[in-house]
Amino acid sequence: MKKIILSFGLMLPLTSFAVDNSELANFYFSKSIPALSNQEKQALSIAEEWQKGDKTSKPFHSSDGSVSFVYGSGQIRVVCAPLQICDIALQSGEQLNDMNVGDPRFLVEPSITGSGMEQQIHLLIKPKDVGLDTSLVVTTDRRTYHFRLKSDQNEFMPYVSFTYPDDAKAKWRLIQHMQAQQRKANTFTETNEYLGDLNFNYRIQGNSRFKPVRVYNNGVKTIIEMPGSMSESEAPALLVLRNGGLFKKPESVMVNYRLQGCRYIVDSVFDKAILIIGSGSSQEKITITRC
Repeated sequence: MKKIILSFGLMLPLTSFAVDNSELANFYFSKSIPALSNQEKQALSIAEEWQKGDKTSKPFHSSDGSVSFVYGSGQIRVVCAPLQICDIALQSGEQLNDMNVGDPRFLVEPSITGSGMEQQIHLLIKPKDVGLDTSLVVTTDRRTYHFRLKSDQNEFMPYVSFTYPDDAKAKWRLIQHMQAQQRKANTFTETNEYLGDLNFNYRIQGNSRFKPVRVYNNGVKTIIEMPGSMSESEAPALLVLRNGGLFKKPESVMVNYRLQGCRYIVDSVFDKAILIIGSGSSQEKITITRC
């Protein structure tokens, strides 16, 4: 009889702790609850909405089979189960700084796959009981994650991952910056003309002292760049040659152009033109042909 009474006595402490979280809190914590101000109530209401995350943190099915969330959309809710493992994958290359879980009955262990920039940290979560509900905060070298952890007897999320919209925006900004730098590097600073918009397919024939340095067009105007020495000498005349037909010689015509420093700005795109100085045997000529 003494042994039976002793056994029953040992069972009492055990059964007294077989209570849920709220009863456990009432058992350990003071029942004195301070009154909350309107500001505090409003702040708690905002926090409650953020914790729910129903409107913003909706999960979606990722291509790798994971339950994926958009980072920054609210507190992420993860459901785990005893005797099962929930795997939360962080971003590749992200370094773990610290993690803190509210209820120690959730075991959270880090695991690593890959190496270098492809190294990826996984948080392996294992609850020791069912009916648990707590928060988990994970800090890395890039961001802070806020989780709400719950434990169910059977249901659990085996694999959880994230998408990062801010990183996608940063990549677009980087691409735009690189494109702007490339455009700047390929733009004539004195004229602000982008090389990609210009056509340099011209053949220049002749050996005169005023032979152009380059000829190009932008689809509307033709630019003839002359050597710097031309500023100290007579500028040649520009004539455009137009095809006269099978039995006629090309016709020389005047076109609208102006001189800007050592550059001829022609208000058209021609197929063939000549630069000439003098006449007769003393005439000097350069022929420009669009290829």
